Amino acid sequence: MVNFWRIVNDTIFRSDILLLVMDSRFPEETRNREIEMKIVRDKKKILYVLNKSDLVTIEEIEKLKKKFKPCVFVSVKKKFGQKLLLHSILELSRGEPCTVGVLGFPNVGKSSVINFLRGKAVAKVSNQAGYTRGRQRVRAKRKLMLIDTPGVLEFSEKNIDREVEIGSRNPKHLKEPEYFAMRLIEKYPNLISDYYETEYNGEPDEFLDIVAKKKNILSKGGIPDVPRLSRQMVFDWQVGAIHEKRIEKLSKNKDKPHEQ
Repeated sequence: MVNFWRIVNDTIFRSDILLLVMDSRFPEETRNREIEMKIVRDKKKILYVLNKSDLVTIEEIEKLKKKFKPCVFVSVKKKFGQKLLLHSILELSRGEPCTVGVLGFPNVGKSSVINFLRGKAVAKVSNQAGYTRGRQRVRAKRKLMLIDTPGVLEFSEKNIDREVEIGSRNPKHLKEPEYFAMRLIEKYPNLISDYYETEYNGEPDEFLDIVAKKKNILSKGGIPDVPRLSRQMVFDWQVGAIHEKRIEKLSKNKDKPHEQ
């Protein structure tokens, strides 16, 4: 991690503008204040880029706009916000050639944002946290040089529950996936029960058993394979599948005609 921080510090030093990429679902949890302090100390320009905006509501976006300034909401997956992001960068650079560093937690979509700005896949991306290991330089439109960096967590805090929730921990590497799945169930019971179409009775371990049977995720003897289901559940959470279903459900409800 020390080597990663060295890359981040050097990126801040070499950049004119820093994009802080965050997850629109968890803006505070994916806000790296240590990096912000370094940027402010070096008197560099900052732009908050809230990715995965397709997984939150318009009302939630409007509230966040008041909190993060200047900010741009994008959805790389839905290809939304590219022109606005480019315009915001050019506004900060006043149209001059500049170097733009892209920073943030693991798996918030930094490399995807770079590809988004470039218009094609040039930076390597993956759903797995920690995929980018070194610095990548990418030439983008309008004389912009983009610098991709590995995701960095704060030095001051190590909270594995939080890292799992925001996608900074690969579910394949979790030693006790059931624990983390149950934590998510307890924290977001409605979201998860809706996604798996299974009623939650307040007992997360029983919920995992029921869902495993329902999805036929079984080990020998027909026993629910709870560890395998738990890893899948954490993965579904991290990649946004659970939030995506929530947005689809809200959209359908809005489209329904109101009763007279």
